[in-house]
Amino acid sequence: MAINGYNLSTKPYLRISGSNVETVVEIQLSEGKRYSTNSRSFPGDRINESEDVLIQAVLDVIKSELDPSSAIAKTQAQLEQAKQQIAQNETKQNEQAEIMNLIHKVVRVMAQDSIMGEKISYGTTYKEMVELFPLAEVGKVYEPGAIFAVEDPSHVEINGEGKRILIQTNQSFTYQGETLAQLEGKPYQNGVLATWKFNVPKAPNEPTTVAPATAVSTTATVAPTVSEPSATTVTPNQ
Repeated sequence: MAINGYNLSTKPYLRISGSNVETVVEIQLSEGKRYSTNSRSFPGDRINESEDVLIQAVLDVIKSELDPSSAIAKTQAQLEQAKQQIAQNETKQNEQAEIMNLIHKVVRVMAQDSIMGEKISYGTTYKEMVELFPLAEVGKVYEPGAIFAVEDPSHVEINGEGKRILIQTNQSFTYQGETLAQLEGKPYQNGVLATWKFNVPKAPNEPTTVAPATAVSTTATVAPTVSEPSATTVTPNQ
């Protein structure tokens, strides 16, 4: 296909030098007795591109060589488009980050209300919810209020709750690969963190054991009334 009277004069070919690959494109213009050719090379393998695309690529290079200001303007336009695309991508990334942050907050609220409130009836539900939180990372500093999980291989499941245990920090804490047993030692005892395991909730009608009240005697002991002495008769002086 000809563009502005130009055609490919030869089939494009590759020029290879070490690891560098270039595509050489040669075009020609034939108008009556006028005949001219121009050849330019382009980075990479472009021999499978269409004829009109390659011809236009050569013409663009020639134009930029003859009119540098036009090439600069075109480059600036391309840079502006690239900046706009980057800005759009950043906006999308920010929106995605906001959505992820909202989801994280919802998950935290669910965990605090369900797990920490001991409202989960099934171990499988506990397992699925705990898996929403990341496993502890060795060397990571967890700020107060952070929630993560640790694997406890020795844990014996009672209702399919899995072997992950939920941990919440009350103070800044650096995880150094401690086992659950170690976390339940000084860190737990010193109030640095809390562990939240699955507990089978009590049945609503399960009786509550109440200690019997101590019997109180209702018999009152009344002390006998002491009789007052009789009045003393005083004889007037004679």
